[in-house]
Amino acid sequence: MSSATDEILFHYRHLAQQREESLLFEKASFSKNHVRLYGPDEDHRMPYKRDVDRILHSKAYSRYVDKTQVAYLIENDHISHRGLHVQLVSSFARGIAEILGLNVDLVEAISLGHDVGHVPFAHEGEEYLSELSIAYGNSPFCHPLQSVRLFSEIEPLNLGITVYDGFLCHDGGMNGCKWIPKFEKTNEEIKQEQEKKKNHVEINLSPMTLEGCLVKICDTMSYVGRDIEDAIRLKIIDRNDIPETLLGKTNREILRTLAANIIHQSYGKEYIALSPEIYEALQVLREFNFQSIYHHPKLKMESQKIKQGFRILFEWLYKDMEKNYTESHLHREFLTGRSQWYLTNTNRVQMIVDYIAGMTDQFFISTLDNLFIPQKIWVK
Repeated sequence: MSSATDEILFHYRHLAQQREESLLFEKASFSKNHVRLYGPDEDHRMPYKRDVDRILHSKAYSRYVDKTQVAYLIENDHISHRGLHVQLVSSFARGIAEILGLNVDLVEAISLGHDVGHVPFAHEGEEYLSELSIAYGNSPFCHPLQSVRLFSEIEPLNLGITVYDGFLCHDGGMNGCKWIPKFEKTNEEIKQEQEKKKNHVEINLSPMTLEGCLVKICDTMSYVGRDIEDAIRLKIIDRNDIPETLLGKTNREILRTLAANIIHQSYGKEYIALSPEIYEALQVLREFNFQSIYHHPKLKMESQKIKQGFRILFEWLYKDMEKNYTESHLHREFLTGRSQWYLTNTNRVQMIVDYIAGMTDQFFISTLDNLFIPQKIWVK
């Protein structure tokens, strides 16, 4: 790109940034303060918008389409998958962020990328993979940290550090009704938090931005009502089973009430909040979902097969690597093309974890089928 073109782009992007400063809340994340993980890399787009585009064009984002949200191995085109979930989080959170004067592009980037670290078969698969990782001397599996690793080490995108921070801190949204950002985190603090998350999966971290705090709670808000609608569609529950709360009994009612409350409680504040009574109502619905939906026997009929599949695949990949690293299935199907940094700094158990974690549900099943089920031999 010529220097003249660079100057033109810089001029108009600078005007856009000035306009942003006049519109956003004073504690919002401004584009002028955007810092990339591996240094500046600019074009005509506002920096957080560029982060959004990089996520959308990534291989990991493409795999969302066949990753379980709640119900797996069910042929129903109207049931949520992981890709739809992150879009719903993004849409809901951006609508609130716009009114609060926050950076909508940052909200979208965190929303769309926060769950790329999820393994096949959702939280159930995460539990099985974590058990195997620990058994082989590695750290527990943690999908928020895996989302950071995926877009910084496995498929590096050089996103803004506040985006990665939003990924890392997105879980634990129901540990209180007020979410206060930890503004001005240093690079050293960010590294320390990643290490804490690696060793203590359940630790609840505060994002460094209001946008990250908003996504943190909107993640929960977005799935509670939608999962209820999916469960009704699958005839797991009836709408009359839903407890009476201030939020209502339909996804539309729930989201409308939550949005109004969080805007009212957070407008012009240096934190994101819900009123205690609305927060309590959300807790009631979330607890209902866990008791009546997420652990329902109809959704767990194949659990033992899936658990066994994780174990068989993990053990075979480990032995295959130990036998002949450069000729192994993992090397051929996953490690080829990885950066030298990844190959040098990642232990072999973590490589197996990364490979399995990145699989879609169907690819997990087809890999098991190809490796362990006898195939027809075609003799010419």
